[in-house]
Amino acid sequence: MSDPIEKVDALVVGAGPAGLSAAARIAEAGFEVLVLERQASVAEHVRTSGATAIATVERVGLDRDLYHVVKLLRLSTPETTVQMKCGEDALCVLDVRGTYRWLAAKATEAGAQLALASTAEAVLTDPAGAVSGCQVRDADGSREIHARVVVDAGGHRAQMSKSSGLHPGFRRFGVGAEWELVAPEVDQDELVLILSERHAPSGYAWAFPWGDERVRLGVGVHHSDVRSSPREHLETLREDAGLFGLDLTDATAREFHYGLVPAAPVASPMTGDGIVAVGDAAGQATLVVGEGIRIALVAGEMAGETAAAALAGGRTDHAALLPYEERFRKEFGRDLKIGYQLNRRLSSYRDEQWNKRLLFLESMPPSLVLDLLQSRVDLTDIAAWAIRHPKQWRHSGALVRALASSLR
Repeated sequence: MSDPIEKVDALVVGAGPAGLSAAARIAEAGFEVLVLERQASVAEHVRTSGATAIATVERVGLDRDLYHVVKLLRLSTPETTVQMKCGEDALCVLDVRGTYRWLAAKATEAGAQLALASTAEAVLTDPAGAVSGCQVRDADGSREIHARVVVDAGGHRAQMSKSSGLHPGFRRFGVGAEWELVAPEVDQDELVLILSERHAPSGYAWAFPWGDERVRLGVGVHHSDVRSSPREHLETLREDAGLFGLDLTDATAREFHYGLVPAAPVASPMTGDGIVAVGDAAGQATLVVGEGIRIALVAGEMAGETAAAALAGGRTDHAALLPYEERFRKEFGRDLKIGYQLNRRLSSYRDEQWNKRLLFLESMPPSLVLDLLQSRVDLTDIAAWAIRHPKQWRHSGALVRALASSLR
């Protein structure tokens, strides 16, 4: 007996923020959508630390009990610490599992179907070579699911994109390890980024509070730059936390998280005949501090809206899906290119270089620092600030030149 065959308008691979946002938009337009998630539940395993901009949660209307506002940002090396006020409308830390499940509920309310413990193994193609669905494995075995459009939101593996020939995938990754702790002595108002060769070579470490005495303590490194284990660096950080003003007295571990994020330029192309790539599957993370959820949510909306329009028009070829890619690159392409170049530059810094850079960042308005950390760069704003601070011309000039050169 042959495997059962199913057919939907749109097949979304991956129930993360990009996939769920895309699914919601397509379903809202009245099309039949199936979301495949290989885990047994949405966000069964957490792989993101959840720091993002307040504007992100306001854009999607996230329930207030699913994010924790932080008021202070602290950057620390073993020798230097800089703290700045970021206000109550700048940064927050998500309840990541709760946020993903909230997005899943919104998608299913819009009419999308969710298939858990279902793994997309390879794309299907029609005689002309266009993507026409996926081969899927679940508890009942293998089956084919045909679709007029496939959304690859399957994360850093980008398996659907690679198997379809859309793009070749990624070779450079940020690798993170994180403990979720209950730490009653950690300041819940302060988000901490740590820059230290001993604790995070070629990367950075973090302490992200998210309410009720909870904190995510993590380390991220770039595996193309160093081969050391982020798990080992994380244990060293736990032992040395006091050096960075983190009091882990009576702290207890609740969960361990581990994950990868592409640390490479945005995929090209992101659209093909019958397929689009979003989120980590398209390399859409901002790379200065590896934030991905903000852009993933917006990219998912863009992809979903374009896919819905293409389905309504009766065409899902490359030309019909290309407006998503054009729209994404227009809004984010420049900043992500700058973020990638900054990531490559910053990953080579030694402790003594970071000590100097932190003192320079301390002289900048917090809003500019936050923009740089999130790969949101306005050279005009930086230049205007630099003109008013002649004592920083040496460093600000170098920054402007580096940012400008990354756009060439």
